[in-house]
Amino acid sequence: MDGACVVTINDFRLQPGSGFPNFSFINIPPANPLRENMDVTATKLSLICSLVGLIAIYAVAISARPKITPIASLNENFIGLRISVSGQVIDYRDHEEGHLFLKLKDKSGGLVNVPIFSRTRAQLEESIEILDIVEITGEVALYQGELEVIPASVRDIKVVHTAPAKLSEIGKENAGNPVKVVGVISKREIVGNGSLLLTLEDDGSRLRVFVPSWIVEDGLPEIHVGDTVRVDGWIQLYNGEVEIKLTSASHLHLIEAA
Repeated sequence: MDGACVVTINDFRLQPGSGFPNFSFINIPPANPLRENMDVTATKLSLICSLVGLIAIYAVAISARPKITPIASLNENFIGLRISVSGQVIDYRDHEEGHLFLKLKDKSGGLVNVPIFSRTRAQLEESIEILDIVEITGEVALYQGELEVIPASVRDIKVVHTAPAKLSEIGKENAGNPVKVVGVISKREIVGNGSLLLTLEDDGSRLRVFVPSWIVEDGLPEIHVGDTVRVDGWIQLYNGEVEIKLTSASHLHLIEAA
């Protein structure tokens, strides 16, 4: 149908002698299909351009983030460069001014230090513990002859927590390795020159925890028999017995008081 015809009533009053209202006819021009197609095409092009723009922005963001660098490949040629490394926390130390110093090890076997300074650490919403997986993006620097990667902000730090090991899983073959365990204190005694020896129990298994005197003097959380604690430390053998040795007061965490 090329067009449309609309009937309008100019005056509903009857015309003398006719008996019918006064009608008039208006022709409406037909729709232009070419113009409609052009409008649809323009809309599609606009949507496609927007989608392409979003994809381009995402691609730039991905490419701007450094790829993971194997720690073993780091050398002095990296000093001043911004890189990303990912590894397991095999040791960490708290500083009296609020800094946190990590030592990471990855699958390449390399080791690197990561200082998280107090201003950045204060923004962390979660703790970092032994054996946690941490991804760090930062600038490579040399400090006291050792390479380190320094994160500039909390956005440069990603943490994946690992579950504690069961006490029953720890044996002599694990000596020399870091470990994280949870247990209930069944025995607490002072030994030697002021060191602390704890006995943890969990699901019928026992494990001793040795806390050197200098750590006790630095200040430990107040703990008692019956308390549930989480301990991060290194497995060692003493008189043929397996035990965990603490290297920092921050490696002992009170989970639940008796």
